[in-house]
Amino acid sequence: MKKLTLTVALLATLALTACGNKPAEAAPSTTPDIDAPATMPEEGMEIDPEFGVDPETDENAQPAPDAELSDMVDAIYKIQPVELMGMETTGIDLTDETWYGYLAGLTADNVGKVDAAVISEPMTGSQAYSLVLLRLRDKADAREIADSMEENISMRKWVCVEADKARVVSFDDKLLYVMADSELVDVDLLADAAAKAFDATFDVDDSLVNEDESELPPELLSAPAVAD
Repeated sequence: MKKLTLTVALLATLALTACGNKPAEAAPSTTPDIDAPATMPEEGMEIDPEFGVDPETDENAQPAPDAELSDMVDAIYKIQPVELMGMETTGIDLTDETWYGYLAGLTADNVGKVDAAVISEPMTGSQAYSLVLLRLRDKADAREIADSMEENISMRKWVCVEADKARVVSFDDKLLYVMADSELVDVDLLADAAAKAFDATFDVDDSLVNEDESELPPELLSAPAVAD
C-alpha cells in the first residue's frame, strides 16, 4: 500500500511539471526573445542617436491588419465577445512562408489564392484560442484553402495548453478558422456570430475535434501502476 501511495504522489508531481517538457508546435525561429533581460550601456559608452528598429525592415514585424477583415473580426466580437487577456488582431504576412504556414496553414502552392489574412489571439499567456480570417481572390477556392488550414494549423501550438475544437466556415469570399479550448471560448458561438453579423449562409462548414488531446502526457499514461 505504501508503494502505491508513493507512486500516485510521484505521478501527481510529474503531471504538474510535465507541461514544461511537453513538445509543442514550434513557432518560427525568428520570433524575438521578449523575455531576454535588457543590457545597460557601460559608463562612457557612446550611443548612436539614430540607433533604433525600423518597422519597415524588422524581419519579425507583421503587416498592419487589413481594414475590412479587422472590422469584420470586431463585428463578430461585438455579438460574441472573447474576453481573454491581451487580445490583439494583427495582419499575416503573405510573403513570408514561415509565418503564413504557421499562423494560417497556407502553403507556397496556395497562398497566391488568398488576398489578405488577419489573426486574432491573445498576445500574453498560454491561452488556447486563435481566430484566422482570410479574404480569397476567388470564392471558388474556399474548399481547397479550408482543407489546407485544417491539415496544417496545429491545435497544439501553445505550451502546456491546446485547443480541443475548431470550426471552419466560408461565406462569400471570406474563410474563417477558429479554434479554442472549449472551457475558454465556444467556437460554435463565434461561427454563429459571424453568420448573424454578415447575414451569411456558410458554403464550407466543418467542425474539427482534437483527437490527440489528453490530460496527462504519454510518458505518464504509459507508466505502470505499482500495487502492494
